Amino acid sequence: MAMTVKFGLARGLLAGWLALVVAGCASRVENAPLNRPTSAAFAAETHSVNGDDALKSTIVGLAFSGGGTRASAFSFGVLRGLARADTSGGGNYLEQVRFVSGVSGGSITAAYFGLRGPNILSDFEARFLYRDAEEGLRTTVYSPENLARALDSGVNDRSNFPKWLSKNLFGNATFGDLNRPGRPTVWINASDIYSKTPFIFEPVTFGAICSDLASYPVAEAVAASAAVPIVFAPTVVESYAERCNFQMPEHLTRAGSGREASPTAKAYLDALKKYRDPQSGKFIKLLDGGLTDNWGLQGVNVALASSPEPWKPLSREDAIALTEFLFVVVDAGRLQEGDWTRTLEGPSGSELLNAVTDTAVDSAVRSSFEVFRLQMQMWQERLRSWRCGLPSGDVEAVRGSLEGWDCRAVSIRVRKVSFEDLGREAAQKLGRIPTRLKLAPEQVKAAIDAGEQAIRKMLAEDGRS
Repeated sequence: MAMTVKFGLARGLLAGWLALVVAGCASRVENAPLNRPTSAAFAAETHSVNGDDALKSTIVGLAFSGGGTRASAFSFGVLRGLARADTSGGGNYLEQVRFVSGVSGGSITAAYFGLRGPNILSDFEARFLYRDAEEGLRTTVYSPENLARALDSGVNDRSNFPKWLSKNLFGNATFGDLNRPGRPTVWINASDIYSKTPFIFEPVTFGAICSDLASYPVAEAVAASAAVPIVFAPTVVESYAERCNFQMPEHLTRAGSGREASPTAKAYLDALKKYRDPQSGKFIKLLDGGLTDNWGLQGVNVALASSPEPWKPLSREDAIALTEFLFVVVDAGRLQEGDWTRTLEGPSGSELLNAVTDTAVDSAVRSSFEVFRLQMQMWQERLRSWRCGLPSGDVEAVRGSLEGWDCRAVSIRVRKVSFEDLGREAAQKLGRIPTRLKLAPEQVKAAIDAGEQAIRKMLAEDGRS
């Protein structure tokens, strides 16, 4: 989970209650919805699949976990490691990345990679990783105004982190910029705290609320994905469900119905139905994506569940040319703090708060990972069946000939890289890097180097480098 209340705000709330009563009223939180309505009809099957024109036999997907700047740096190191590892077909693995899903701190790297592609390697360190992204945040624990804001909805709002991201990293970039053809498909994951489900910034979600995803600021989505409760006020998205005739994708409806329904698809479908129902409320309140999915897997799960064609989220041509789809989950999770299991006393209040939060988050990601692996196995079989039913002319049109064609020769592999891959001593050191938006330069470098080492170790173990 991103920035697990490390700024000390939660620790001081109870102690500051009296000061709050004396202080009086809270400042108004700046979180009015920025999403625009649209009356355009939505059809899931018309949503284009991103990717360049060159068909690839190997395609890579990535999911970046939460964990503040530590997670951003670790995932950046993974990208750097992929760029330095050559594939058997020529080029490097970074050039094969077509899909990136990010949550919380990992969403910062995911979104910037979506906008910049391999060029992220040239400026992301200077523009974000070695910067102080907390410089505009309210972090004083005992400030009466901060205590009032915390009890109102959250200490920091749009005037803080989203504004900093816009000024220093994303500029005025929108999802229209992020989803241009030729760029990797990016999913940014937040949490709908009323529906208790992931909120994914993607076309089906915005279609259900009759809103224009293309005009939505990338910085706002990333800030929502990283919005730790209390430290940040919720990002608010408005539903304009009455303004368009949204039709729920039939495949998603089937995937979310019945006894054997995917839990992911069912929860997502239920949330979309609520967004369509005027009686369920008009305003969607979003906080840290790590509350519901700290590995950022739900965006990919939903894309698989909501796609009517067996080849999506790939393009039809890619699905024919493909021999291997490698999906890497990048986990920058931290270690448990304190040594209270060695003594009768403890944990302290702050340790208990973090332990309870981490227990819930870690349990959720383990379950999510198992569901994800099952989904990918099922997708592999759907792809094989579809490919084996293709007319030979369709295959020739993509590949140029039938030479070497084996309809079942497509493999989907899911791997995970984490601090633990580098040994116990290294994992303990890296896991103690704070979950913040400001780190010491040596901590940033350690996390970057760890990401590069972990992915290169994984590729070597798999015989890929």
